[in-house]
Amino acid sequence: MAINYNLEIEFLKKVEDNNNRTALTVNQIEDLLSEFPKLPEDYITYLQEVGSGSFRNCQFNIASSLFNLEDLGLENHYELKSNIWFFGDNFSGDFSGFDFDRNDGKIVEFWHESGELYYTNKSFQTYIREQMLMDENDIK
Repeated sequence: MAINYNLEIEFLKKVEDNNNRTALTVNQIEDLLSEFPKLPEDYITYLQEVGSGSFRNCQFNIASSLFNLEDLGLENHYELKSNIWFFGDNFSGDFSGFDFDRNDGKIVEFWHESGELYYTNKSFQTYIREQMLMDENDIK
């Protein structure tokens, strides 16, 4: 089944005055997949169709590439296993990403106040809809 983000795009058009997202190019996607070949399809499709950047006036931000705590200079403050890579944040210091050791495509959250990982057991598409504050009426 092909994944698309038509509902999410239409929803964002209704709730945003403007957006600053940028869809990734084919070359950018190929570069990302060469570095992280186990990325879930729904995440890649999102980057192509919706794009990187924030939505809903700083509700959530999707980065154009994955990052880890070392990239943020936080590796001395928190201890995480090495195969956790983040794609976004909630503008409050918490990050969302993938645990490539599990290789299940489900979202993991890093909560900065406790320094703990929370396994959501949600696909990227399901998770991102929640971050957009879409409800069941918006999905139908």
